[in-house]
Amino acid sequence: MTAKTDYRFVRSVLLCTLILAGCAGTPGYQSPVEERGSSAPSRGSTPTAEPVASPAQLPSVPVGQPLEPPAVTRPASPATGAQPPAVVALLDRAEQQANTGDLDAAAVTLERAIRIDPRNAILWHHLATVRLAEGEAVEAEQLAAKSNSLAAGNHSLQARNWELIAQARHNRGDAAGARAAEQRARTLGSR
Repeated sequence: MTAKTDYRFVRSVLLCTLILAGCAGTPGYQSPVEERGSSAPSRGSTPTAEPVASPAQLPSVPVGQPLEPPAVTRPASPATGAQPPAVVALLDRAEQQANTGDLDAAAVTLERAIRIDPRNAILWHHLATVRLAEGEAVEAEQLAAKSNSLAAGNHSLQARNWELIAQARHNRGDAAGARAAEQRARTLGSR
């Protein structure tokens, strides 16, 4: 896969995720008033997540097919009615950085947003997407599992996380695990 293909993959996944996230809130989500000492996972760290049981495949955009940027709606936090403004600004910046191919900067920006709102499942999903595009399949799977642990009741986001997990497993050569994750994503997607 070339760098240009990776860029298109990341851009398409981020855009699809943002659009879908705007359509599906995160039921039961409550933003903490303040969390002191919270830190985002560093690139080499392993966030704690529930064990991963099964998988799905990320949608891909054919090479050479242009993407039309759709109107992006930011997801609202059900507890507060809106995302914290700083998180929205950081999510915008991360999207721009990923679209220009600066995946390292996009990851740093998303980690900063997670420090502000660590229980935001959508931010964890975006970081998992970036890590997968960087070739960090193990970390991407762990981050998607973390997103799932925070996305209780949000079947759409959970299905997208399982699709990402399937792709990560496929990239690692775990065909059986990828098929299991794909099945889990289909099950969640049909709810």
